[in-house]
Amino acid sequence: MRNPKWTRDELLLTLDFYHKNFPKIPEKNSDLISSLSKTLRNIQKTLDNNIDSKYRNENGIYMKLMNFHHINPEYSGKGLESVSQLDREIFEEFINKKDELSEISEKIKEIVNSSDYDPTVKEIIDVDDDYEGREGKLLTRVHKYRERDSKIVKKKKEQVLKNKGKLECEGCGFNFRVNYGERGEGFIECHHIKPVSKIEKNEKTKLVDLVLLCSNCHRMVHRKKPWLNLEELTELIIKNNTPQNNSVTVE
Repeated sequence: MRNPKWTRDELLLTLDFYHKNFPKIPEKNSDLISSLSKTLRNIQKTLDNNIDSKYRNENGIYMKLMNFHHINPEYSGKGLESVSQLDREIFEEFINKKDELSEISEKIKEIVNSSDYDPTVKEIIDVDDDYEGREGKLLTRVHKYRERDSKIVKKKKEQVLKNKGKLECEGCGFNFRVNYGERGEGFIECHHIKPVSKIEKNEKTKLVDLVLLCSNCHRMVHRKKPWLNLEELTELIIKNNTPQNNSVTVE
């Protein structure tokens, strides 16, 4: 039976392990690789995915590390050539961002190895390919859970209504009440601007960590890696709504 494709989460952790141990990669029967195997398996268990006893075993992990050898220009040998497109993409994405890669990896390990992991995170809608950010599926799922925290979202809306008297998208200015009447009253989505990898353990969401976005802007923020910040989002909207971009050529 063929092994399933490696996920972004798994590759992030394995690449971080590779960089931290390069050039002396541990043997496949070492305690270090055994520990990595356990963590990779725990990712899938946390995501409620079924796995068998051979999933991400020590042999498979060692082969993936040899794939990174093949990609790495600093490695003088050959490594294993069976490299996937995602292997290359992630290696190139973080080649000069090893500290950021380490932050993401440590946060993933903190979540999957935590005994107090919030089980309600598993109950939300799964993360699709568009929504999966640079931090992988697991941290993106936790991010979505934070954005749907009804208590903090309610407080954010109340704060904005008190200060501005209306709920408008902070990206494009769309107002659901104006466009949909009573049906749109009080409706708008919240986006959590702080990456999960930069959130300290037990750190609570603050109102300043949230921005109000319409559904379209929220989707665009998450559509590609890396996610847009509010400034980048508004600049994109302004750039693509200038008169020259809205003009129609008639022949």
